[in-house]
Amino acid sequence: MKLYLFGRTVEKAQLSVEDLRAAMRRARESAPLAAAAPSGYAPAVLERTGRLFRRGAPLRRRALAILREDLPFSAPVVEDTLDLLPGLLDAGELRRRMELELFLPEALEGFVPRPGYAGALRAAPRGVVLHVGAGNIFLGLIDSLVLGLLTRNANVLKVSSAGSRFPLLFADALRRCDPKGHLSRTLAVFSWKGGSEALERAALAGCDAAMIWGGDEAVAGYRRLAPPKVHLAGFGARVSLAVALPGVPLEGLAAKAAFDASRWDQSACSSPHAVYLLGARFEDARRFAREMGEAFRTIQKGYPQSRLSEDEKVEITRVRQLAKVDAALGNAALFDSFPAPHWTVVAEKDPAFKASPMNRVVSVKTLPSAARLREVLAPWKGQLQSVGVAGPAAGREALLALLVPLGVTRAAPMGRMLASETGSPHDGTFPMRELVVWAASEGTPSKEERAAELARFAREHSPFYRKRGRARPPLLSKEDLLAHSPPGRRDMFTGPFRGGVFFASGGSTGKPKYVFYDAAEYDEVCRDLGLAMAAGGLGQGDVAANLFVPGNLWSSFLSIEKALPHTGAVSVPIGSALEVSQVVGYLHEFRATALIGLPSFLVKAAEEALRRKLCIPVRLIFYGGERMAPSMERFLKKVFPGARVRSAAYATADAGVVGFQCPRCAPGVHHVCEDQLLEVVAGELVTTPLKKRLMPLLRFRLGDLGRWLEKPCPCGRPEPLFELLGRCDDRVHAGGAHLFVSDVQEAVDRVPGLSPGFQIVVSKKGRLDRLTFRLEASKRSEALRTRFLAELRKRCADLAVSLDKGWLPEPEVELLAPEGIQRIARTGKLKRVVDER
Repeated sequence: MKLYLFGRTVEKAQLSVEDLRAAMRRARESAPLAAAAPSGYAPAVLERTGRLFRRGAPLRRRALAILREDLPFSAPVVEDTLDLLPGLLDAGELRRRMELELFLPEALEGFVPRPGYAGALRAAPRGVVLHVGAGNIFLGLIDSLVLGLLTRNANVLKVSSAGSRFPLLFADALRRCDPKGHLSRTLAVFSWKGGSEALERAALAGCDAAMIWGGDEAVAGYRRLAPPKVHLAGFGARVSLAVALPGVPLEGLAAKAAFDASRWDQSACSSPHAVYLLGARFEDARRFAREMGEAFRTIQKGYPQSRLSEDEKVEITRVRQLAKVDAALGNAALFDSFPAPHWTVVAEKDPAFKASPMNRVVSVKTLPSAARLREVLAPWKGQLQSVGVAGPAAGREALLALLVPLGVTRAAPMGRMLASETGSPHDGTFPMRELVVWAASEGTPSKEERAAELARFAREHSPFYRKRGRARPPLLSKEDLLAHSPPGRRDMFTGPFRGGVFFASGGSTGKPKYVFYDAAEYDEVCRDLGLAMAAGGLGQGDVAANLFVPGNLWSSFLSIEKALPHTGAVSVPIGSALEVSQVVGYLHEFRATALIGLPSFLVKAAEEALRRKLCIPVRLIFYGGERMAPSMERFLKKVFPGARVRSAAYATADAGVVGFQCPRCAPGVHHVCEDQLLEVVAGELVTTPLKKRLMPLLRFRLGDLGRWLEKPCPCGRPEPLFELLGRCDDRVHAGGAHLFVSDVQEAVDRVPGLSPGFQIVVSKKGRLDRLTFRLEASKRSEALRTRFLAELRKRCADLAVSLDKGWLPEPEVELLAPEGIQRIARTGKLKRVVDER
């Protein structure tokens, strides 16, 4: 016999107990290698393995030859079943399955917090898992193995004699796609005759968990032999049925029921053995059975019945003979493929549920109600699995709720009984969860402890942080982020890309930097943003107008939209791309009570509302993206009497929500968010977002000056207070634009005749920001001004948008003689930015 042992295929004349014990010892030794598989490694390897079985692949042809010889199923059934394998092993689908079945798949990487739980959880592999599979559907055991591989266990497969060569072929295919051996060198595949107690005892003695798939007798046998230390999950034989709910039109349902009963010829636990028509008459059952027979006839042409043993043929003959007797008494109607055994459908007046001998033998019955169906099925309690339902979703759910006490744990639409959805439980449980041990570290860790754990995780999984080393990471600058950010570089990532979102950080410049959030992380950011606005007073009954700028990889508009449901407010996603008259029209029409946007655009909207003398019941104004000048705030409060003006949140696209304002916070003062470790380093604010694990930002320089406020907040919140004291980097926020000194430097460099020296002056022109550029040139001309502004527009799309929208007046350009800009006396250097607001 052929065996697969930890990366190689070997020949054995006979499998002895000592051979098996030695293999189990090797499995135990290989368990650390399985547990050390990097994040995302198993799904990637399995996806590559699945591709080897696609149509046209050489290995697929070999697999088909083996399966056609070993299994009784017809060639089309085998082909279609093998077609399922690449989809089953798709990396994205595997990750989705882990999220739906394991609930906290990231806990495989280490201890992680769980919302609402005062502690952290870890999902540790059990160690060595024994998988014992039935031969009725050859993918079943492969699926069990996949669960073991995803949960980073060492795995031992005991396959039945039927189809036993396919798992060997699969193991060899896995070896080809597994360069580091985390999966293929921690796997063994054996075959022995069921009931060999000495071998079964040896296998169970060497494992930590066992997944037993098969008949109830086999499951009971393994339970009896398993030592107490072994976690055994048994999935015994089950039977299923189909039901048409009262009042549902029966046209077309017979073909769906026949399809469900034809796939694998009812050898699957979810295959229907009987069809119940609720609220129907016997004549309806007779007609349904006839139509089902016709559907079987059509199916037989494309998907022939399996090869039958003589015993199976005898069982089919027995059913037909009994049906003929009942038919002679007026109690049944038989529709079959006599003399061939291809299908047998019996319409019966007797409502009792009976298990079919399989191989496309189905009974059709009627009952007055679902309550009566439950009574009929009661003797089969614990032996039922699925019900295929024809009817609306609400009726399907009501029927399932009625049948759950009998052991029915799944309801599917009729015609899809064997197409189980990813994330559905199997026999009332999630098998993947059987393969891990959940460990709990109770008590909430401090922020410093969480940051230390995140730093360790980042060093282990991110090439960027591995190179930086050190237990306490150095400060992370925007230049670091620019040099290592996606899409060009991905070395800051701790794992592969998965569903998520990119944002540009810092506005559109010649060299933007990008950040990435996976879906779960971004949901957390939006939740925090929603809680920040709720802390500021936004809530149920409010109509909130989102006036941020959408698109261009900016985060504000999208994040606000995803955040607002967490406040209880109703969102009106207007944006600021429309003419301001249209925007204000919407504010008036929807009776907005809260405005959220850039200060410069909020002022323009307020000017329009004032010009039109519109009464809009605004009570809250949240701003972000730039500084709210006192003159702006005074004007907004004048237009919207009684409105409170506060920061939506202290947040960046890079780091998420860092702080929030409560109603008692003074301008510039914020509470620190619970998932941010904020530091003040030499007067500069530095943060570590504690939940950002895919692209961690350890000790990220926010570019703002700040200080801690030692006094508690009058609101009583426990989160510490800090105060913003201004910018400390070279980024200018004005009129909705984010302008970098480097943008101006590049524009100056592109204009012949301009000297390198320049200065940006930010001031106020009425209620709007104003930009003045002081440039140095030996010869002054209007052409230099025009060329400079054109080059600057090319390099800063933010500035171009703000100018076109009228959020900023046209910048002034002052041309001075070389060295005409005042230098800092002590250093002789230029002060690049002068903020006079």
